[in-house]
Amino acid sequence: MLKDLRFADYFLFTQHSLETFEKCPLKFKKRYLEGLRWESILDESIKERLEIGNSFHLLAYRYFLGIEPGLEPGVKAYDKLSKWLNTLQTHFKKEDNALYLPEYKLRTAKGNLRLEANFDLLIVREGSIEIWDWKTQGESTGDAGINERLRERRLRESLQSKVYLFVLREQLKRVIQKGNENPQIKMCYWQPEPAKTITEIEYSQELHENFTELLESRINTILEYDYNRFDKEMYKKSCRSCEFNWFCNNTKVDYKSVEGDIDFLDGLCWDDIDEII
Repeated sequence: MLKDLRFADYFLFTQHSLETFEKCPLKFKKRYLEGLRWESILDESIKERLEIGNSFHLLAYRYFLGIEPGLEPGVKAYDKLSKWLNTLQTHFKKEDNALYLPEYKLRTAKGNLRLEANFDLLIVREGSIEIWDWKTQGESTGDAGINERLRERRLRESLQSKVYLFVLREQLKRVIQKGNENPQIKMCYWQPEPAKTITEIEYSQELHENFTELLESRINTILEYDYNRFDKEMYKKSCRSCEFNWFCNNTKVDYKSVEGDIDFLDGLCWDDIDEII
């Protein structure tokens, strides 16, 4: 009998795996426990947008490391990426007294709270640490004001915010120096076009206690879940954008129906396309 990876000490939960279980436990099982992946599942237009976003992440990574971006005319989406890079360099001028940690990974394990966070950027200053996350999908169509407020609230309440802030607070000793043991922690979401900080979250001990309880509850729910009682009808609304739709319903994913959905695009994991970084 195969070992249930949920209980393996080396199995770490991420924002994506927690979100996936919430959308559909069976998708979580197939993707994270059975390791199944469908190749070329994405519509070409969506795949192109994700690849441009991934390229921007690579440019930002190189910028904060202080190496040449390697962006040359002729590169796919050169004009857009060049504009985004210039915008990034304008809004994030590097300071001599700050430590920049791009594409930084932290892990924590305390009982069932086994979590991993992959940060786009950490900025460490005396007395403060900032988490920056890049959002490159832009804004959805419709009422811009309403969409903006909804997106801000969604990001503030997202599992990504909870996981990232919790993991950083638990692993502060790995990124700070002595004398800076109790820094102010803040998480910011930023987009290059139109260039702006979408929202900011000031962390606190109260939030940390709340997030600890919430994340522990989410993980315990996964650990206690009985797949013999899985009810497909409860999760059918997630089928339209699931790569396992063919397995469950003998139906292909209708990406035309979701390509304008900002929640769907933001929710896609970089693992869904070939890694560039």
